[in-house]
Amino acid sequence: MMASIKKIGRRLFLITALGATLLTQTSCGLFSKPPAPVPAVERVLKKKVVMTGFAVNVAAQVQDLDDIAQGFPREMLSRLERSGSYIVRQSPNLLSFDLKQTAPTAKMVQQVAAENDAQFVISGEIRNAGIRSDKQFFGLWESRSRHIEVEFSIYDGLSGAFLSRHLLYRPAEDDAKVGRDKPFGSVAFYATSFGKAVDAVIEESVAWIRKDLAPFPLMAKIIKIKDQQIIFDAGLSSNIIVGDQALVVSDYDQLPTLGLSAQQARPLQYGIPQASMGKIKIVQVQLPFAVGELVDEQSGKAVQVKVGDFVRFDTAGY
Repeated sequence: MMASIKKIGRRLFLITALGATLLTQTSCGLFSKPPAPVPAVERVLKKKVVMTGFAVNVAAQVQDLDDIAQGFPREMLSRLERSGSYIVRQSPNLLSFDLKQTAPTAKMVQQVAAENDAQFVISGEIRNAGIRSDKQFFGLWESRSRHIEVEFSIYDGLSGAFLSRHLLYRPAEDDAKVGRDKPFGSVAFYATSFGKAVDAVIEESVAWIRKDLAPFPLMAKIIKIKDQQIIFDAGLSSNIIVGDQALVVSDYDQLPTLGLSAQQARPLQYGIPQASMGKIKIVQVQLPFAVGELVDEQSGKAVQVKVGDFVRFDTAGY
C-alpha cells in the first residue's frame, strides 16, 4: 500500500514539474521582446539589374550552339540572382541599333531600364567563338583549340551613364563542336570542353559585375505620393524593412554633367546631379514596394517631392 502511494506521489511531482516548465516557457514566449531587426547597413539591399541579349559578331561560329545570344546573359543573371544581392530581369532585345553593337545613347539605356524597372543595364557581345590554330615544333605540329571571347558593358539605368566595360577570354582544351542537342547552360553543355571555357567566363563576368556594382547605393523610383506618404518601387523583395531610413533625391532638371571625350572631342554626358529633398522613414513594406514618410524638420519639402524622384539607401553590399 505504501509503495503504491509513493509511486503516485512521484508521478504527481513529475507532472507538476513538467507543467511548471511548460508554463515558464510559454510565459517567456508571450512576454519576451521580439528579436531586433538587422540594421540596413548589415543587410544586403538587392539592386535591380536588367541584361539585354548579347550580339553575336560571327554567326557562323555558333551554329553548333543552342541560342548563345540569349543563353549567355541568362546564365549570368541566374548566378547573379543566386548570390542574393540582385533582383534580375532579362530583355531579349539588343542595346544597339544594329548587330555591330555600337555604343548606345543615354536615352536608349534609360528606356531599357524604365521598361524593365531596373537600376542598372548590362549589354554584351560574343566577339569570337572560333577555332585558333597554333604552329609548334617549327611548323611540324599544329594544335587547334576553340575559344570564347566576350565583351560586356555596365550602365547606370537612371542616368544612362556608362560605368564599366570588360573583355574576357578563355580557350577550350580542343576544337570539338558542342551540338545543338545540348541546351545552353545544361549539364551536358558544361560537360563539353567548350562548355567548361564558357562556364569560366560566366563566373568571371559575374565576379566583375558584383565588384563594379557593390559601391553603388540602392535607388528606388517614387511611383506615388498620397497624404504626405511616399510610395516607391522597392520593398521586401529588396530586403527593405519597416524602420529603415533613406534619402529622397531629385534630379536637377536639364542640368547634365558634361565633359569632352578625349577621342572624339565632343560633349559626353556623365550623369545628372541630384538634390537632397530630406530623409524618409519606412512605415510600411510590401513585396514589390514600400511606403515612407519624410522625417526632415522642414516637412514642407514633401510638396516638392514628385513622382519620378528617387529614394536612395546609402548602404553598400555584395
